[in-house]
Parts: sequence; structure tokens; C-alpha cells
Amino acid sequence: MQTLKLITLAYLLFIVAACGGSSSGNASALTLATPPSSNINPINSNDEETNTNVRQIWDLRRVNPSTENTDQESVDAILDHIFTDQAIQSALISKNGVTIGERYAQGYDAGSYGTSWSVAKSFYSAAIGVAIDEGLIESVDTKVSNIITEWQNTDKADITLKQVLQMRSGYSDQDDTFFAENQTIHAINFPLESTPGSQFKYSNANAQLLSPILERSTGQTAHQYLANKILAPIGIDTTSIGFWFDSTAINPMTYCCLDMRLDDFARFGLLYARNGNWQGEQIVSTDYVTQSLVAIGAYGFQWWELNETYFNGGQPPIDVIAAIGLHGQKIYIWPENDIVIVVLTKYDHAMNQGFVLDIKSDALNFPNTCTARNACADSEGPILANFDQFELVSLIQALSND
Repeated sequence: MQTLKLITLAYLLFIVAACGGSSSGNASALTLATPPSSNINPINSNDEETNTNVRQIWDLRRVNPSTENTDQESVDAILDHIFTDQAIQSALISKNGVTIGERYAQGYDAGSYGTSWSVAKSFYSAAIGVAIDEGLIESVDTKVSNIITEWQNTDKADITLKQVLQMRSGYSDQDDTFFAENQTIHAINFPLESTPGSQFKYSNANAQLLSPILERSTGQTAHQYLANKILAPIGIDTTSIGFWFDSTAINPMTYCCLDMRLDDFARFGLLYARNGNWQGEQIVSTDYVTQSLVAIGAYGFQWWELNETYFNGGQPPIDVIAAIGLHGQKIYIWPENDIVIVVLTKYDHAMNQGFVLDIKSDALNFPNTCTARNACADSEGPILANFDQFELVSLIQALSND
């Protein structure tokens, strides 16, 4: 079936290339949640204070780069480089909390939606941090079996939350989570390949564990908790976000996928660039943010560090942190200079399809970026290349205040 072939290829690219491992410069018991039934899947906050905060929207106002001690040529060089990738939909550059540059492919604008793919991993890691801050989870050193009690008295009994966040749980990097009907049960029951803590293996099953961990710890679904505790407080309208569910329409997907606008992704990047603080309010503790961005090898708590390990021996001139998703979705942060850059690939998804994954029926509903990347099963010709990330890091250096 052509549709199954299409999604198969998209998935294979997902686990091999995307969100995946270190890269060269070209690398590109659950409470039911209400599934989406309209063009946008609303996650409404139950927190009166949070609802107040969301009305205080900060608009990432647009300014001339010179007001932020940056020249227009440096901004243009970054945008020009990003758009050498013909699949790019949009890009935004923020410095000091304001937008100093943005660009859109023809037919797209600031109101256009993109999808996160594995960029979402960084969002749900942040939700774990808030749950720790609130005392709902003891610490990153807690044993996950205290939460996922099915693991007690098994070979997974001693896996820590930190090991899950760092992709060192012992899970294989060859998993079929995307094809599982109930992805949470699949992730809980996924067999160990290696001794927990012994090695890094990038695994979607690993990241899907954050869904039951959050729900069992907080009493809210992962989507609800993320919306209430992080997205709404930083000014994102949570009623206008596509929160994806697996094909059961029950389980939030926490290894991907969030559909949002460019500015929404930028807000989250800015939250981390500023150590979890948003306009004077500590949303995620500085301690957790700091731990998140310290890599073992090239990976922290669901964040990449674009370092020598990531670039397979190439030494970048500055320390840039990134959330990276399939087919070119990216949030780059350079905290030392309060820089955030967001890049989204052209997205083909009719919002009235909703956000329940369907890869078996003719209706076929999934976050489609393979069309833009020319990576679907029926695509002709070569897959479109990503822009060179190593060169991008060098260009970002020019935005420094020094």
C-alpha cells in the first residue's frame, strides 16, 4: 500500500537520520485525554493563575539588528545559509528577547504552523524538570520503577530518571515505537539491549517513557502538564497547538510531536537560553536547566550539544545547544549571548485532520515533512540536503556582543 510505504520511509528516516545520533555538519495506567476533534487540539489550563499569565503575551517584537549591537549583514548571512536548504519553511533569529531577523518561504508567514518531530523531546524534558521542582518527582536520580511500578523486580528496576533523560537506559536505538498502536505500553515493555547507564543509544521508546512518568507523577497527561506549567506561562496560546496522540487517541506522544508557529518554538528556546526564567518568573529551575544542557558525549537531558563529539571531531568555535527533529526542525540556543534561532521545514498537514496518528487506514494522518524533504516513498529524485550545521555555528558566532 502506497500510504504505508510513505509512512515507512518517513519513519525510517526518523530513527536513522533525524532526531538521531551525533552528526556531521549535514545531519540533519493512564487517564484518558480528550483527542483532537477539530482543526486545533485544545489543551485547556485548569490553573487560574496560568490562565492569567497566558493573557500577558510577549510578542517577540521585531527590531533592527543594530539596536542589539548586531549588523544586518551577519543576520542575512545566517538566513541565506539556512535557506540554501530548499525544504525550509521559515527561520527566526532572536537576540536579547527580540527578533532581529526572520524569513519565510513563498506561501508561508508568521502564522504558518510547523511541526516539531523530536524537538518535542526537549519540551517534555522541561516538564520533568517542573515536576521535580514541584516535588512530584524526587529527583533525576530517582528510580523509574518507583513510578512505573511494572518495572519493580525486573531487569529495569534500577534504571534512573537521569538515564532515561540521557538516553542511557539500556534501550536499543533500533525501535519501532512509531508503528506501535499503544506507544506507551510499547515503551514500558521495550526490552533492554545493554546494561543501564553503560552507553548512549538514541531511542524513541526511551523518550516515550516520559508520558507515563509525567502522568503517574502529576495526575495530568503529559500534554496537559506541559501546557499548564510551561507553554501557557511563556505566552503560548495552548488552545491553538496541535498535540499529537498515538493511534489509541489516548496516549500523548512525548518523543514527538507538537504543531506550533515559529514564534511559539522561539519562546521555548528563549526560556532555556535564560536559564528557565521568563520575565522574572522561574518556570523551570536553573539547576535543572543547567543539568539539562551539560552533555555526556553530545547529549544532555533531551538536548544536543553541538560539540566536537557531535561533529565527529570537528571543533566548533562556540558552544551551541540544540533541539533537533526529523527533516530539519531545530531550535538553537547560545545562552552566553542570549541567542535563539528556530528553523522549520515546510509542513504538509491539514489541521482539520486532527492530531491522532493514523498510519494504517487510507486516511493516513501523520506529521508530513517528507514531502518537502523529497523523502516520501513516492518521491522522485534525491532527498533534499540539509544546510551545513557546522558552518551555521560559525556564522552564529558573528552575533556575539564581543
